[in-house]
This record gives sequence, C-alpha cells and structure tokens, in this order.
Amino acid sequence: MKFTWANIVTLLRLFLAPVFLVVVLTGEGTNVAAALVVFALAALTDWLDGYLARRYGEVTSHGAFLDPLADKVLTTSAFVALYMYDVVPLWMLVILIARDFSTTALRSIVGDRGSVVNTSMMAKVKTFLQMVFIIVALLLLSMTRLMNGTSAGVQAQIVLDSWFMDVIMFVITAMALWTLFKYLQTHSELFRRGRS
Repeated sequence: MKFTWANIVTLLRLFLAPVFLVVVLTGEGTNVAAALVVFALAALTDWLDGYLARRYGEVTSHGAFLDPLADKVLTTSAFVALYMYDVVPLWMLVILIARDFSTTALRSIVGDRGSVVNTSMMAKVKTFLQMVFIIVALLLLSMTRLMNGTSAGVQAQIVLDSWFMDVIMFVITAMALWTLFKYLQTHSELFRRGRS
C-alpha cells in the first residue's frame, strides 16, 4: 500500500476507534467527555483525508477502500458503546453491523474483480448523519454523568430518551439498508459474470 498523507490520516482514524471505545466504556463522566473529544477528532479526519487526497492528487484504490472501512470501524465502535448505555436498541445495532460487514465484503469482492464500489451520495449523507447523531448522543451522555442531579443533567437524560433520538436512529438505519440494496443492485451484473 502506498502511504500517502491521506492514507496515513485514514489509518489514524482506524487507530483512534479502539482508543475511543476503551475510554467511553469506563462509564465515568469525564471519560465519556474525553471519548466525545476523541470521536470528534476522528470524525474530523474523515473530512481531512478526503481533502488531502484531492489537494495533492493522492486518490488511490487503497484509500478508496480504507476510507469507508475506517468510517465503519469508528461508527460501529460508537454504536456498540451507545448500545451498552441503552441509547441504541439491539435490533438497530445488529442491522448496522450486518450492513457494514456486507458492504465491506462487497468492496473486497468487487475490488478482486478489477472494479471499485464508489461511495454513493446517500451513503455519505448517512455517514455524516451517523457522526452528528453520535456526537450529540455522547454530549448528552456526558452531561447526564457530569451534571447528575442538576436540572441540566435531567434535561440531557430526557432528550437522550426522547422519541426524537429514536426517529433519527430509525432514519439512519433505513438509509443504511437502502444504500446496501443500491450497492448490490449496481453490482449485480458483475456477480453474474463471475471473473470473466
């Protein structure tokens, strides 16, 4: 793999995911807040690696594979943590993980056959919405722990448990399933052709 600046930034996002998960699962308010900062920085690298690749003409096939993979590892880590805190229901977590495994496998198969799965605009919107949702959820979660017993902490818990958060999570899940369907539909002919 060619180590361009863009690819290095993408790999940094991959390495930050387990760091985030270890910190956030301690349950302490300060650590949840620290995990929020780690996640926000990791999410920022998603924009940075794309900028660097375009700015220096370093768009590579490895980068095209690693970038969405890094996004999936980061967001999956966050959704697992949010499930552990009863923010995300199990059925949604299972769907999101299954979808991400499926699209990663699809990218590998298509790559082996000399083609590329281009990230759709809806998939990019879905990833952006996921990251915003996770940042908001982590902010509310840290507030409930750091401000426990105060009106601000109570209000944060109310928002965290609200139907609004459920609706956003449902929209994210629906978009994840739809983008998987479109990817499979787009590359169905390639699978029928085999390696010929």
